[in-house]
Amino acid sequence: MTEILICGCTELFTEDALLRLAEEYRVVIAGPSAVSGNQKHITAYKTSPTEEKFRQLFDVYSFQTIYYVSGYTDGGNGLFGETQQLEQVMLECSRSRVDKLVVFSTVDSQNYMASYGKQGELLKKDYYSSRCFGAGQMEEMCQYFMERSKMPTVMIRLPYLADRINDKNFLGHIFRSMYEEEKVMLPYHREDPLNFLTLDDLVELMFQLTEETEDDSGIYYAVSGYHYTYGDLEDMLKIAVPDAKIVYENYPFVAEIPSYPKELRRKYGFIPMDNAMENIGTYYRTFVNEVMTQKSGLAGKIMSLFARAGKGALKYVELVLVFIIAEIISHYTSESIYFKFVDVRLFYIIIMGTIYGMRTGLVAAVLECLVLIREYALMGMNGTILFYNIENWIPFVVYLMAGSITGYISNKKDDALAFVRREYSLLRDKYLFLSDVYHGAVENKGEYKKQILGFKDSFGKIFDAVQKLDSEYPERIFFEGVKVLEDILENHTIAIYTLDSWQKFGRLAVCSNSLLTKLTKSIRIEDYSQLYDTVKKGQVWKNTDMVPGMPMYACGIFKEGTMVLLITIQEADVEQYGMHYMNIFQIMCGLVQTSFLRALEYEELAESKMYDPRTHIAYPERLRQLLEVQESMKEAGVADHVLIRFKDKDKERVSDQLSGMIRASDVLGTDEDGNIYLLLVQMNRENFRIVGDRLNGKGMKYQIVEAVG
Repeated sequence: MTEILICGCTELFTEDALLRLAEEYRVVIAGPSAVSGNQKHITAYKTSPTEEKFRQLFDVYSFQTIYYVSGYTDGGNGLFGETQQLEQVMLECSRSRVDKLVVFSTVDSQNYMASYGKQGELLKKDYYSSRCFGAGQMEEMCQYFMERSKMPTVMIRLPYLADRINDKNFLGHIFRSMYEEEKVMLPYHREDPLNFLTLDDLVELMFQLTEETEDDSGIYYAVSGYHYTYGDLEDMLKIAVPDAKIVYENYPFVAEIPSYPKELRRKYGFIPMDNAMENIGTYYRTFVNEVMTQKSGLAGKIMSLFARAGKGALKYVELVLVFIIAEIISHYTSESIYFKFVDVRLFYIIIMGTIYGMRTGLVAAVLECLVLIREYALMGMNGTILFYNIENWIPFVVYLMAGSITGYISNKKDDALAFVRREYSLLRDKYLFLSDVYHGAVENKGEYKKQILGFKDSFGKIFDAVQKLDSEYPERIFFEGVKVLEDILENHTIAIYTLDSWQKFGRLAVCSNSLLTKLTKSIRIEDYSQLYDTVKKGQVWKNTDMVPGMPMYACGIFKEGTMVLLITIQEADVEQYGMHYMNIFQIMCGLVQTSFLRALEYEELAESKMYDPRTHIAYPERLRQLLEVQESMKEAGVADHVLIRFKDKDKERVSDQLSGMIRASDVLGTDEDGNIYLLLVQMNRENFRIVGDRLNGKGMKYQIVEAVG
């Protein structure tokens, strides 16, 4: 069964309301309860949120929903230490992982005039009464908790509550004043709006709040939907009591209250049903019959007296009352033979010492000693005889010893219990700490996993990079390598150059989209001698001197001791100047080197299947694969190419004519019909003119095409 806790100003809930809740839930009340006797599924504890006993409730029960009723609700002036009580409730809810916290506040918390600055910012709130200010402060603390806690926290702003027998609410005070023929004080103006929500509707709202499991934190108004004013309430009260004296305190009322709880209806399906204003007369008659009549009797007055006196005064009342009873029994049983063996006075001392401790036990013993001295005096024994006859001391000694020993045992028991409670509190704090650590580890597990898989230099990212670089074609590795480097290094100025066997020139194989129109298609190695000397040693070049025209980072890819690729980062942000970033760059270049060399080895092994062994012209399948990669890079904006088709279909003649004219990165291939194609990488139609002039000089006829076939 679902367990809920109601704390705070619990007196606002009547026995009928609590019984309705107990039909569906196990209700635990921390505070005064209107339930009489033992009721099924209802347990009341006389404690407050600031006491240790309240914290122990969270160890005994597994609460799903906590309801905190503010002392400002229903016209109240707040509880003692309201802020501390609510803070403790929120802390216990957070520690115990409660599903939801519901705070019942008041609409009067919004009764203020806002002051705004020149930029529209809220400067301050001018509240019209200390009660409104206190309610506003309580709500601000609740909102602070909402923003910093993952636990759903729902705040409900309530109007006045109406019920037929509750004398602890706004209507109860009004009815009491009317019954005692005193002035009825209404806080605002006659024309100001007034709203009543019946306790039955509030209980129905609590059902819906408890059952909803997919909601989030929020602030809502719970109003009845009926429109009345304080003047309408005055008219209804005078119908019930025509000579009622009603006056207005005329406090300003500027709070904007919605006419209907639309948000609650949309979120929780709450629909208020009762119109309390129509039943004001019935409420008053029921209040008089069931509340005031019972309290006007002798029993009611005695109970009120004891309620006001408290537990401390009750101890002394019991001390005197039981003393009188013991003396009466002793007086009327002094001649009975059965009471010769029973000392009622000694029994009284033992009772007081056992229940209330040594101090009360000694007081009871002193009282009985005084009675004993009086009886000795009535027997004609003077003080001298009483003092010098040691036998007369025995009753006094027995009484005092009985009070002392029983009181000592009681105090020892209380001390042991207090020690156990302190020990329990320490163990509870340790348990809560371990529980917080455990739940924190569980909550962070998913976040850590995401960080491990998503961080730029994590194993998950490295593994993903290895998978993307796993290709059989060097050109595909160029394409994927740029994307991987951009993603992990968080930099979009990457360039990859291929170096010729003489280490004289570097040909741009692929680069980031932002550099495609900025970088030259070829570089002279001698122009980058300082960079080259560092990189050929297997080290990472870092432009610490900020030499213009030089990349910020550079790293070489080697095959059998010879540099075949040069990877550069042209620009870097200030936070990318550290050693950590340079190490990541070196690791990623190492991954590119491993994949590139593996692809070269595969290409060498399968060269006879990819290229004509006589002319080194690529077969159709290989040409289409290379063209597909180049088209992908062109679409991504990281490379460009030009494809031309020759009219001459003689492979050997075309291969001989192009010898020494094309770059090592360019590809010569054929299709299924025997047509010969030349794929010029990192070339566009604007700078194709130079190559075109060379081909025309050789007398070679050609045509620029978009695809093979």
